[in-house]
Amino acid sequence: MRHKDLIGATLLLALFVVGCGRAQPTMAGGKWAEVLRDPDIALRKKAAFTLGNIGPTDPAVLPALIGALKDPEAGVRREAILALVKCGPEAREAVPILEELHQRDRDAQVRDYAGRALEKLRAER
Repeated sequence: MRHKDLIGATLLLALFVVGCGRAQPTMAGGKWAEVLRDPDIALRKKAAFTLGNIGPTDPAVLPALIGALKDPEAGVRREAILALVKCGPEAREAVPILEELHQRDRDAQVRDYAGRALEKLRAER
Protein backbone atom coordinates (compact mmCIF):
# COMPACT_ATOMS: atom_id res chain seq x y z
CA MET A 1 0.00 0.00 0.00
CA ARG A 2 1.35 3.41 -0.92
CA HIS A 3 1.77 6.14 1.66
CA LYS A 4 -1.02 8.25 0.07
CA ASP A 5 -3.41 5.31 0.16
CA LEU A 6 -2.59 4.67 3.79
CA ILE A 7 -3.32 8.30 4.70
CA GLY A 8 -6.60 8.23 2.77
CA ALA A 9 -7.68 5.01 4.46
CA THR A 10 -6.80 6.46 7.86
CA LEU A 11 -8.86 9.58 7.19
CA LEU A 12 -11.85 7.52 6.06
CA LEU A 13 -11.59 5.37 9.15
CA ALA A 14 -11.41 8.46 11.35
CA LEU A 15 -14.55 9.90 9.75
CA PHE A 16 -16.34 6.59 10.20
CA VAL A 17 -15.36 6.23 13.86
CA VAL A 18 -15.66 9.86 14.93
CA GLY A 19 -18.40 10.97 12.58
CA CYS A 20 -18.75 14.08 10.54
CA GLY A 21 -20.47 17.23 11.72
CA ARG A 22 -20.93 16.15 15.32
CA ALA A 23 -20.64 18.52 18.24
CA GLN A 24 -17.33 18.87 19.99
CA PRO A 25 -16.61 16.17 22.57
CA THR A 26 -18.49 16.53 25.83
CA MET A 27 -15.21 17.10 27.65
CA ALA A 28 -14.68 20.39 25.81
CA GLY A 29 -17.57 22.10 27.58
CA GLY A 30 -16.43 20.87 30.98
CA LYS A 31 -12.90 22.12 30.42
CA TRP A 32 -14.08 25.57 29.33
CA ALA A 33 -16.59 25.66 32.19
CA GLU A 34 -13.64 25.27 34.58
CA VAL A 35 -11.93 28.25 32.94
CA LEU A 36 -14.91 30.40 33.94
CA ARG A 37 -13.56 30.16 37.51
CA ASP A 38 -10.08 31.41 36.56
CA PRO A 39 -8.97 34.67 38.19
CA ASP A 40 -7.98 36.05 34.75
CA ILE A 41 -10.87 38.11 33.37
CA ALA A 42 -9.72 37.74 29.75
CA LEU A 43 -9.68 33.95 30.10
CA ARG A 44 -13.17 33.94 31.61
CA LYS A 45 -14.46 36.06 28.72
CA LYS A 46 -12.83 33.71 26.20
CA ALA A 47 -14.34 30.72 28.00
CA ALA A 48 -17.85 32.20 27.79
CA PHE A 49 -17.36 32.94 24.08
CA THR A 50 -16.06 29.44 23.42
CA LEU A 51 -18.89 27.79 25.34
CA GLY A 52 -21.33 29.67 23.13
CA ASN A 53 -19.58 28.21 20.09
CA ILE A 54 -19.69 24.69 21.53
CA GLY A 55 -23.42 25.05 22.07
CA PRO A 56 -26.08 23.39 24.16
CA THR A 57 -25.45 19.86 22.88
CA ASP A 58 -22.72 19.66 25.49
CA PRO A 59 -24.42 19.27 28.89
CA ALA A 60 -21.82 21.44 30.64
CA VAL A 61 -22.46 24.53 28.51
CA LEU A 62 -25.77 25.97 29.71
CA PRO A 63 -25.15 25.57 33.45
CA ALA A 64 -21.72 27.14 33.06
CA LEU A 65 -23.03 30.11 31.08
CA ILE A 66 -25.92 30.65 33.46
CA GLY A 67 -23.43 30.64 36.33
CA ALA A 68 -21.28 33.17 34.45
CA LEU A 69 -24.20 35.60 34.48
CA LYS A 70 -23.30 36.14 38.15
CA ASP A 71 -19.62 36.88 37.45
CA PRO A 72 -18.37 40.01 39.26
CA GLU A 73 -16.91 41.35 35.99
CA ALA A 74 -19.41 42.99 33.62
CA GLY A 75 -17.42 41.96 30.54
CA VAL A 76 -17.76 38.31 31.48
CA ARG A 77 -21.49 38.73 32.07
CA ARG A 78 -21.85 40.35 28.63
CA GLU A 79 -19.96 37.49 26.93
CA ALA A 80 -22.11 34.95 28.78
CA ILE A 81 -25.28 36.69 27.57
CA LEU A 82 -24.06 36.67 23.96
CA ALA A 83 -23.09 33.01 24.29
CA LEU A 84 -26.53 32.11 25.63
CA VAL A 85 -28.17 33.80 22.66
CA LYS A 86 -26.03 31.60 20.38
CA CYS A 87 -27.49 28.58 22.18
CA GLY A 88 -30.96 29.47 20.92
CA PRO A 89 -34.20 28.24 22.47
CA GLU A 90 -32.36 25.79 24.71
CA ALA A 91 -31.14 28.82 26.70
CA ARG A 92 -34.66 29.73 27.85
CA GLU A 93 -33.85 28.42 31.31
CA ALA A 94 -31.69 31.55 31.70
CA VAL A 95 -34.71 33.87 31.27
CA PRO A 96 -35.29 34.54 35.01
CA ILE A 97 -31.66 35.56 35.55
CA LEU A 98 -31.64 37.60 32.33
CA GLU A 99 -34.75 39.43 33.56
CA GLU A 100 -32.98 40.20 36.82
CA LEU A 101 -29.91 41.47 34.95
CA HIS A 102 -32.06 43.54 32.61
CA GLN A 103 -33.78 45.26 35.53
CA ARG A 104 -31.04 45.53 38.15
CA ASP A 105 -27.48 45.02 36.86
CA ARG A 106 -25.15 47.86 37.81
CA ASP A 107 -23.67 47.92 34.28
CA ALA A 108 -25.78 49.66 31.60
CA GLN A 109 -24.39 47.47 28.81
CA VAL A 110 -25.22 44.29 30.71
CA ARG A 111 -28.77 45.59 31.20
CA ASP A 112 -29.00 46.34 27.47
CA TYR A 113 -27.54 42.96 26.41
CA ALA A 114 -29.89 41.14 28.78
CA GLY A 115 -32.91 42.99 27.38
CA ARG A 116 -31.95 42.16 23.81
CA ALA A 117 -31.29 38.53 24.74
CA LEU A 118 -34.73 38.29 26.34
CA GLU A 119 -36.34 39.64 23.16
CA LYS A 120 -34.49 37.12 21.01
CA LEU A 121 -35.15 34.12 23.27
CA ARG A 122 -38.85 34.99 23.55
CA ALA A 123 -39.13 35.37 19.77
CA GLU A 124 -37.64 31.90 19.20
CA ARG A 125 -40.56 30.04 20.79
